[in-house]
Amino acid sequence: MSSSRSIEQALAKTQRHLLVRFMSTLLLCLLLVEMIVGAIFFFDLYQTEKKILTSMSTEYQRILTYDSSERLIHVLEANPHRLLENNIAAYKVEKGVSSEGTFIAGTQHQPATEPFSSYQIEDNRSWLESFILSPYMSLAIEGEQYDFWLVLDNRSRDYVAYNQWLMTLYALLALVAVTAVFTRKIIHSAMSPLITFGDLLDKLKKGQLELSSISDQKETESETQQQGLNIISSSVHTAVAKLQHVTTTLNTTVDAIAHDIRTPLSRITLASQTALLNNADERAMKDALADCSEHAMQASNMLTALMKLNDELTGKRTPQKVPTQVSDVITNVVSWYEDVAEDKQIELLVEGELKVVVQSDPEKLSQVLVNLVDNAIKYTEPKGKVTVHVDRNALDKVEISVRDTGIGIEQKYQDLIFERLYRADSSRSNVEGYGLGLSLALAMVENLEGTLKVKSELGVGSTFTLTL
Repeated sequence: MSSSRSIEQALAKTQRHLLVRFMSTLLLCLLLVEMIVGAIFFFDLYQTEKKILTSMSTEYQRILTYDSSERLIHVLEANPHRLLENNIAAYKVEKGVSSEGTFIAGTQHQPATEPFSSYQIEDNRSWLESFILSPYMSLAIEGEQYDFWLVLDNRSRDYVAYNQWLMTLYALLALVAVTAVFTRKIIHSAMSPLITFGDLLDKLKKGQLELSSISDQKETESETQQQGLNIISSSVHTAVAKLQHVTTTLNTTVDAIAHDIRTPLSRITLASQTALLNNADERAMKDALADCSEHAMQASNMLTALMKLNDELTGKRTPQKVPTQVSDVITNVVSWYEDVAEDKQIELLVEGELKVVVQSDPEKLSQVLVNLVDNAIKYTEPKGKVTVHVDRNALDKVEISVRDTGIGIEQKYQDLIFERLYRADSSRSNVEGYGLGLSLALAMVENLEGTLKVKSELGVGSTFTLTL
């Protein structure tokens, strides 16, 4: 089984596990909510029943106080509808004679075990006890000869609260079902970048990953607005693209180092063997030692340049920023190359706003300009022109441009020339150098918190612009 398939199965199992855990937690929370909602429904119904019982008791007490017991009995027997509608029974108890009540009107549901006074709502009983545990409520209407009792059976309308509770239960179950569907999609979307990442890593491990496929995929994603989880997916592709780029650069760097180091080492070996064969000829031995020294210096210079570039990229060479007069730096660099340009019949010019001061490291800035001017002269044909131009852009940043009328750079190579050890000349022999200059210059510029860009046209010339 491929690692990509294993990753996909592992992530699918993780998705199911996350979904089960989330839905279990949600279900427990909703059950707790449902219990609270049910209690609220029963409590609200209890308050309503209590209010009805109190209202009727007050009304009947008024009749008993200002009229007579016979009048109250007549009213109760003649109009039992209110009692029946609210599941209330009316009883009368003769004072000092019997504790048992005589049914008058309403719904007959006298409790069999307890006297009416046990259910009186003024006894500070909790609503849970009054409504559920001992489901009766009673109120006394006191008279001179008889006491009248109104007794309400809470159970008769339990179905009201139960139906309300059941409706909310169905609604919550529907919510759980819908939530499960959308949660599954969200988890799948959240895990999809990991699936893509695993697939890309698998291809990278097998050497089947191409930068063009990553670029096409990133372009497709950039056509749609990046929101939410799309940003994660884009970050994954960017990370893998950088990883692939680093891997490719490492391979080409190793090949290039092996190619460039092999030449001086081969010449050192050849010169030393020649000297050993002609050990009697002092002149030949001196020439052989000179050749060995020269080629050893070439190898050492290349390795030193690589180490210097690595220090720049890893931030080991911290720039010492001080107020720097741009004209002084440019004047020094140009003076170093005047003779070289004159020998090659190239016109070397300085133009623009030279009286500019920037916060920079003059040593690093000089090294960058040395590289740019050296390349411009190197790749410009005799009777050409190299111009160093200084100006301020619309953002009040300093721009130093090095323009030449040289051979130019093809568009497809313009993004590659800043890679270490890269040269558009595949033979690596027509022009001197290690292919480290521009990559080192770019690293220095980035340490100076600037930018370095190139515009070039084949056969017309190139312009390298340093912005600080």
